[in-house]
Amino acid sequence: MSKLKPDSVSAARYTAVMGLLFAVSAALNLIESIFSAFLPAGMRIGLANIVIMAAILCINLPSAVLLVLLKSAFVFLTRGFTAGLMSLCGGLAAFAVTSLLFRRTNASYILISVLGALAHTFGQLLAARTVLGTNSIFAYAPILAVSSIAAGICTGIVLKAVFPKLERVIFKNKYS
Repeated sequence: MSKLKPDSVSAARYTAVMGLLFAVSAALNLIESIFSAFLPAGMRIGLANIVIMAAILCINLPSAVLLVLLKSAFVFLTRGFTAGLMSLCGGLAAFAVTSLLFRRTNASYILISVLGALAHTFGQLLAARTVLGTNSIFAYAPILAVSSIAAGICTGIVLKAVFPKLERVIFKNKYS
């Protein structure tokens, strides 16, 4: 798998790819917001994290972190401080776990996605604990863990299905 790196392609191409990935991430985040109205509080599918995992695999870690930060800033601007903080803490925790697992293991996309979703939930619980100033938030952890496993399975399946096409279309097209 070839890597898209800022030093190996034109700055304009890199900027365009990063802009496209951020736009897809923001769009998936907004779509998820619509569906989250039908889910219990705090539960989301995590489709925007597919973009972060693709960036880890195809570009590089600094670019993937930048996408996490941009996605969190987008959430902050569209849903407020608390949601932005939760997105940032969860996103960074998920990034740390998924990037480590992608780089150090041959685990399946589904397993890595599940572990990333669990890390995302743990990061968000820590942020909620800080905001609320109480440990009682952790009583909700088992329910969120189950939903994280289900969400991780869904995003892992989607990543496994779309990644080869995403890699071919965006990262290995004839204009590279």
